[in-house]
Amino acid sequence: MKVVHLFDWYLPSTLSWVGRLLFRLQEHCEISVAAPWIVQGEYLIAGMQSLVFPLQNRLFPNVQSEWQYPLGQRLFARSQRFMPLYPRWLYEQLRASPPDMFHAHFGPTGCLYLPLAEKLDRPLIVTFYGFDYRKLLLRRPVFIKKYRRLFDRAARVIAASATGAEALAAMGCPSEKLAVVAPSPALERFPFVHSEKPAGQLNLVQAATFTPKKGHATTLNALALALPDCPNLRLTLAGEKYDRGTVREVETLIRTLHLHQVVEWLDFVPHVQMADFLARFDAFIQPSRTTAAGDHEATPVALLEAMATGLPVLATRHFDLPDQVITGFNGWLAEEGNAPGLADAIKQFYFMQNSDYQYYRQNARQHVETNFSLERSSERLLALYKTLL
Repeated sequence: MKVVHLFDWYLPSTLSWVGRLLFRLQEHCEISVAAPWIVQGEYLIAGMQSLVFPLQNRLFPNVQSEWQYPLGQRLFARSQRFMPLYPRWLYEQLRASPPDMFHAHFGPTGCLYLPLAEKLDRPLIVTFYGFDYRKLLLRRPVFIKKYRRLFDRAARVIAASATGAEALAAMGCPSEKLAVVAPSPALERFPFVHSEKPAGQLNLVQAATFTPKKGHATTLNALALALPDCPNLRLTLAGEKYDRGTVREVETLIRTLHLHQVVEWLDFVPHVQMADFLARFDAFIQPSRTTAAGDHEATPVALLEAMATGLPVLATRHFDLPDQVITGFNGWLAEEGNAPGLADAIKQFYFMQNSDYQYYRQNARQHVETNFSLERSSERLLALYKTLL
């Protein structure tokens, strides 16, 4: 069985779990990756065919990191919406020996490559991830019509959770085409860490790209509210500084709330170092929110990776997050944007005795093992592929 996986670019570290998923799938089927911009980095697995655009090879040969040539990367990816040279080139490469099916990652990518799948008479599977649910439709309403066509003609449409599947059904996707494949960390890369936390201390971490939906402002406001009662409270922020407005907001809040003594701000942590990095902390915090532009999370895998190491999670009742974080079991949920509610959760974990804290740690790991196994996700996806053969 041959499957070509389609991307805008392959592969940003925020989709690292997809690289691990393809590695698992490669044990059972022949996997190729196709994108107008391909990074010859850690996610391009030995033996996996990569259909590299000759134009990329000519202008930007041997790109080894997602951080190289950011302008070129954006240009190559976005230009295909208006001048689809890469899909046309890809058709010429595949028409003599087409794959058994195509799997597009993100809704707009599915729209772009649907004509290719139809010309080669092959089924198309599309996975939705987050911004492609609502934000894209608000920003570019033309995709409302494109999604109708995609839902009508795609063989399967995949969401990360039942919540995502319900959202896609409400957008018009036929229920019989919907499937759920949960994003999952590679648990062997994120072993459970034995760590104790005495009452009267809490070392928090938020490892997330700096974008409005990640709720950094709620984190900092909650920290400021909890700090007078929790003098040994610390927070570390780490992530790619993607949105300049969010970065300026965080800088302003740290200054105006006088948090510079208790907040450590780091750069992006490479994924290969993430497990060791998370082991330094007592709890993971991510108060995600839906933005005015309609952007929201689906299933943030960094949160699952943190739980795999045993970190309880303080988060919000936002889209998929209640499927991952259960109040009183492996973490605590506040309402979106509710800094006082999040501050109360911080205080609870700050004063928590070690015996209770261990209960949360064990449950965090167990919840990921039971519900977010990469093996189970790859088996589910492989079974879906077989039904389409």
